[in-house]
Amino acid sequence: MKIKFELTCNLERILKKKNITPYKLSKDTGERIGTIYKLVNNQGLDNSRLSTSLLANICGYLGITLGELFDVIQVEETE
Repeated sequence: MKIKFELTCNLERILKKKNITPYKLSKDTGERIGTIYKLVNNQGLDNSRLSTSLLANICGYLGITLGELFDVIQVEETE
């Protein structure tokens, strides 16, 4: 049996909690708005290459850890 896992991003929830818009995060960190929206919407994360500097900038700006930014969830089991 193969167990599959997926990485999900909690950025949308974190930004709402801190009352920060994706645009403000992009502007203040200098990261591309399109990349921020991909994380906010959990779009295309399987095919994305996220740089360590991007992740460090987001986590540092928001005062969070990578473990808070991302969750690993089980999505399916196959035989």
